[in-house]
Amino acid sequence: MARCENCGTELLGEFCHRCGQSARSPLASVGAFLRHTLAGVVDLDSKAVRSARYLLARPGYLTAEFLRGRRASYTAPLQIYLVAVALFFLANAYRPFVTFDPETGAIVSSLSASGMTGSLPQSRAADLARGGVPPEAFRERFEGAIAGYMPTFLIGSVLLFALALALFYRRQRRPYVAHTVFALHWTASFLLLMILDRLLPERRAGTSPLAVAVFLATLVYLTLALRRVYGQPWATTIAKGIALFLVFQVGLALWMLSAVAIASVLV
Repeated sequence: MARCENCGTELLGEFCHRCGQSARSPLASVGAFLRHTLAGVVDLDSKAVRSARYLLARPGYLTAEFLRGRRASYTAPLQIYLVAVALFFLANAYRPFVTFDPETGAIVSSLSASGMTGSLPQSRAADLARGGVPPEAFRERFEGAIAGYMPTFLIGSVLLFALALALFYRRQRRPYVAHTVFALHWTASFLLLMILDRLLPERRAGTSPLAVAVFLATLVYLTLALRRVYGQPWATTIAKGIALFLVFQVGLALWMLSAVAIASVLV
């Protein structure tokens, strides 16, 4: 009996029931090689496009499918999250969410509903002047340090938000990993919406209808996702959605505040 070339298991059909590899060798002919290559590319592209569409248009759907065991047709939650993080880094390079004005010494940060303004402490500014560090050089180092703290925050935000979900839905007795999957999908969608926020024209905080629309979209998205995945009544879901959204925003604000404070001192 023929055996799988990948794992050695006896073949019972066109695909190995153990590892999934096709019984047809891509080395049989040029046509077989091209079909094998194109099939892999098309499958990857179709999964990515399908996952992106559901992530953006059907809140909570990917999480619900994953928890039901329907995982082969979609990109893995961690992969979706990492792609969103990479895209957010690109958007942040275009327009950082924390900036330092070398002329005025003002520090401004804004991301979703969380924002803050301040200035470099006079003592720190005096230290920089004595050290011969020009404001423009400090700006580059400061914004680079802020970007360096971003990965830690993004990982922490997923784990902490999953913990908040576990507390809010403790009666459902779901494993922590299930809440982590939801947190990965939610954070990925949030980052994609924040990319849109970064691409909007510069504005003062709270004065742009588009910025308000993006903010409301994140709240509505979270509420709809909670409803689809956890299945509680609308009134309960809306209340928990608002509470969890506030928890997420407070964590975001605290992180920005701590990042600015650390970068201001250590840069």
